[in-house]
Amino acid sequence: MGILTGISIEEGLRLITERIQCVDKEMEMAENACGRVLSENLISPENIPPFRRSPLDGYAFRAEDTLNASESEPAVFEIVEEIPAGKAPEHQIGFMQAAKILTGAPVPEGADAIEKFEVVEADERTLKLFHSYESGTNVVPVGEDIAKGDQVLSKGTVISPAYLGILAGLGYVQIPVYKKPLVYLISTGSELVSIDSPLELGKIRNSSIYTLKAFLEANGAQVKMIPIVRDDKEEIANAVRIASEEADLIFTTGGVSVGDYDMLQRSMEYLGAELLFWKMQMKPGGAFLASVYHGIPVLSLSGNPSAAAMALFMLGIPVLRKLAGRSDFMLETCQVKLLEEFGKKSFVRRFVPGRLVLQDGEAYISVTPSQGNGILHPLHGCNMIAELPKGSLAMKAGSRVKAYLLL
Repeated sequence: MGILTGISIEEGLRLITERIQCVDKEMEMAENACGRVLSENLISPENIPPFRRSPLDGYAFRAEDTLNASESEPAVFEIVEEIPAGKAPEHQIGFMQAAKILTGAPVPEGADAIEKFEVVEADERTLKLFHSYESGTNVVPVGEDIAKGDQVLSKGTVISPAYLGILAGLGYVQIPVYKKPLVYLISTGSELVSIDSPLELGKIRNSSIYTLKAFLEANGAQVKMIPIVRDDKEEIANAVRIASEEADLIFTTGGVSVGDYDMLQRSMEYLGAELLFWKMQMKPGGAFLASVYHGIPVLSLSGNPSAAAMALFMLGIPVLRKLAGRSDFMLETCQVKLLEEFGKKSFVRRFVPGRLVLQDGEAYISVTPSQGNGILHPLHGCNMIAELPKGSLAMKAGSRVKAYLLL
């Protein structure tokens, strides 16, 4: 049975992700954990807040003592102490007693209501209230934010700045996370030279690999680039073999088409790798080879910069995120309108890089007029990808399309 050819992106993702196992786990210090992926469900060991507290500057008292309070006959309380934030109360509040209390301070025993300074009449010794209050008024209860025993965060969650603050508030000094996947980038092509090399006729600098590296790192990978490999079956195979000794995921660029010098498929066959599929139903980026070598996914992208980036976005990034342990590894989608007309026909599913524009309360995608496999300029400022359906003709400005969010 030959290799699968010309499959959908969805089928390609299924074939790869069903062979993926998450990377190993480790403990990370809280101060370095933002952006990492949780490797365990986290259960709260305590309540937040751990005590009843005041959300405002005011006075704490017993609500039942205000039952008959009115403008003409206010309830008059004895102020027995002042409680600033960080100080434990010294008195239990009894009948017709009150405490001056500051924001964040613990509510004293006996008190079950608080009123702010601005609406009461008070001096250093007495407090007057002019209407009745219900128990619990302006009192933040124990565990209002998080209760002891609650599941705070789920395995596979990316730790955001807000989540990190929650975990710090619960006393997590170290946090269980997945290791950052180690990704190797292998550039193939006898026409390529390093970016610090002088150009000769027929040569181009290996620039697009830096774009791919940056997108991978933005999605949580550690990335290693190895020296450029010529269009030679054994040299490419040897580069993949060396990378597989420590990589969790390998990307190659170039050599995935049908030319005499396109060596990736031959190189992977030479290695004895499992070939999953070749070519996808998408433009650009359809030239794509997926293999597995010694349990390591090897994703071979086009040598054309924009085509390589689009395949990376639509398939490579979800694979990386799944490998990294993320539960939300697929790109988020939404409906947007085209800000400009797109004049090309789409004989297969077309994916167009662009940027989100909010205009008159509507979400639009603005795409660069010049779109081509060999150029990187359309990726400037790109934060979303528009999908134009197979068989669609030129699309007018305002047409509604599906879009994929990159970050």
